Amino acid sequence: MRVDLFHTGGPKGETVAFDRAVDDGPWAGSRTRLLDETNLGSHFVEVRDLKTNRVVFSRGYSSLFSEWEQTEEAKRASRTFPESLRLPWPRDKVRVVLERRDKANVFHELFSAVVDPAGPESNPAPRAPMGKVWTVFENGPAAAKLDLLILGEGYAEKDLPKFHADVKRLVEILFTYEPFKSRKADFNVRALDLPALESGVLRPDSRIFRRTPLSVQYGIFGSERYMLTYDDRALREAASAAPYDFLEILVNDARYGGGGIYNFQATASVDTGFAEYVFVHEFGHHFAGLADEYYGSDVAYETGGEKPEPWEPNVTALKDPKALKWADLVEKGTPLPTPWEKDAFEKENRGVHVQVERRKLIAQGASPAALDDLFRRQMSEETKLLSSMAWSGKTGAFEGAAYEAKGLYRPSADCIMFTRDAVGFCPVCRRAIGRVIDEYSRP
Repeated sequence: MRVDLFHTGGPKGETVAFDRAVDDGPWAGSRTRLLDETNLGSHFVEVRDLKTNRVVFSRGYSSLFSEWEQTEEAKRASRTFPESLRLPWPRDKVRVVLERRDKANVFHELFSAVVDPAGPESNPAPRAPMGKVWTVFENGPAAAKLDLLILGEGYAEKDLPKFHADVKRLVEILFTYEPFKSRKADFNVRALDLPALESGVLRPDSRIFRRTPLSVQYGIFGSERYMLTYDDRALREAASAAPYDFLEILVNDARYGGGGIYNFQATASVDTGFAEYVFVHEFGHHFAGLADEYYGSDVAYETGGEKPEPWEPNVTALKDPKALKWADLVEKGTPLPTPWEKDAFEKENRGVHVQVERRKLIAQGASPAALDDLFRRQMSEETKLLSSMAWSGKTGAFEGAAYEAKGLYRPSADCIMFTRDAVGFCPVCRRAIGRVIDEYSRP
């Protein structure tokens, strides 16, 4: 079952409204392990049996609304985002309760509704598939494996052979990274062909206009490289053709871009020089709730102010070093906070004028290849610096994370969630990913 909602908010408050309940295709999850124990996500949904009030299903996720409310626009305007909750089709009436975190990481009820699976608000009719599903590899039944679905966006009919090649290339890359590599047997991967009328997707700032099956676009929340779909319903309707726990959208475009939201969606443009990095990095957000560890880049969110403890497993405000959430991975004698060449890193980053030069190149209509060259120069300098420090390769608490230069800390000097350097996931991120694999791959 998919429960469709409308999530509205702005300066005058926040509200969630029920829309409908529909068949969402085959259930990919466990039939016995139905309660989420990961404690991930800005939101948490509980499904309670109406007669006993017993929780029969729960799941954490993050929403587009929770990202938008961190932007400047949310202080002066209201917006509505479609949102959905996915759950096994209930046998009888249930109460669906949606909660959200406050700054102290305490969940509070935001919305609840009684859903009758046999009532007029529920439509159990299956939907005709929007495209063709094909198997990349399969290791067992969906209920006992973690099911990943790859969707194509901006691929015209003539581009479908390219989509198949892109899927195989990027999925192969994902499973070269630990812990995905050693846990590959716990996964099934399928892909969905979704032919578009023409190649490419909507790029408003470039005056490139497209209408595509999933409505993916660049420029989300005003950030030129941030690429997602606002249309949750289109995404879910398409994805319902296959069993899935997580999904990623491959976008047929050469301009650098991508995005990832925990247990919602992830995107990556496939023809940039950094497509492999973007694919894996954004999947880290979507799959394990990993935070961006970088800072200093242009982002859509407002920064500064109080730094509460983040819920994401790889970032901390370090209010109490003795209670560091990854303390067991820190070697004895490692100082907290952990010293690193922060001034030199920031000087070097400014020295190549990465952000200024990038904005200039975009304004001049430079080719995607020119932007890739800029990133390669940046990567070369950052790799050299971050790999040669006293605490390089160690787990600690390095200041500078989650778009904040001060007050937030990441676990390692370098990680795929911090830079584009070829360093993979740090130990803290690897453990977080492993916990999600455990949660979904046991029957």
